[in-house]
Amino acid sequence: MNALIDYFQLGANGLALVVAGWIYAAYVKNIRAQLSIKDEQIRAVEKNLALWKDKAAQFEKKTPEYMEEVLAKRIKHREEEIKRLNDDKEEHTKLISLRSREVTRLKAELEKTVYIGKALTYFDPESEVELPIPESEIEVEELGEIFVDSASILITDPLYVQQEWDRDEEYADLRLFRHAKTGKVYQFGVHFNHFEERIEELQDTPNSLIKQSILLPVEVAREFTYSYPGAAYASMAEPGYGELKFAAGHSGAGICVRTVYGDGGFTVYGERFRGDLVRIFIDLR
Repeated sequence: MNALIDYFQLGANGLALVVAGWIYAAYVKNIRAQLSIKDEQIRAVEKNLALWKDKAAQFEKKTPEYMEEVLAKRIKHREEEIKRLNDDKEEHTKLISLRSREVTRLKAELEKTVYIGKALTYFDPESEVELPIPESEIEVEELGEIFVDSASILITDPLYVQQEWDRDEEYADLRLFRHAKTGKVYQFGVHFNHFEERIEELQDTPNSLIKQSILLPVEVAREFTYSYPGAAYASMAEPGYGELKFAAGHSGAGICVRTVYGDGGFTVYGERFRGDLVRIFIDLR
């Protein structure tokens, strides 16, 4: 009888061990399944994080802060270059002057890197009306530089340069100044050859007389033809710009504008909206 009880007890213990082993195996399997789910969740989170980082980087390029960072890096690079060139001033004086001017211009640009695209609109085909372009959807980028030796910039259609540009017209440097009291007109190249040359009958130089408002510039009517002389006359006009005319006499061939400080390199910026270049602007300083 005791032996039978021992066998029964042994069988019960074995069954308990089998059940415990099955439960343990199921528990381990469940833990592995949960770990696998967690791994998938981590991968999904990492993927979403990378996606939002890309979107943040794209959005950052549309902000003034991004332009400020770009300009700040350029300023630092130019200042380091100027410091390096200072070691040999005699050889690099002209280059140092150019770089110093560029740093000044870049600093001015850094101060005004606020979105200037006010009043930009686009046509919405659904509502069939012009809608304002949100500032957040405008992306500003630097397009390049225009190098100038005539203190002016011409905006025109390249096709007109081949078809309409007048290469035969000659430039006439006609600068006239009227004496405020006597009314006598003095002409550059006739009464004086440079503005620091003393005019004997007035006992002073043209620069000094102009500064004292004794000699007053005389506005000379010019024809803004589509030519180098026409462009020069337009940029020297009182407003600082002029619209050039076609050979047939109507306007629209181009616009020539005067720069603020003369020759040098002038940066051109562009504004993009939904991938399209919708506007450009030039810093004339």
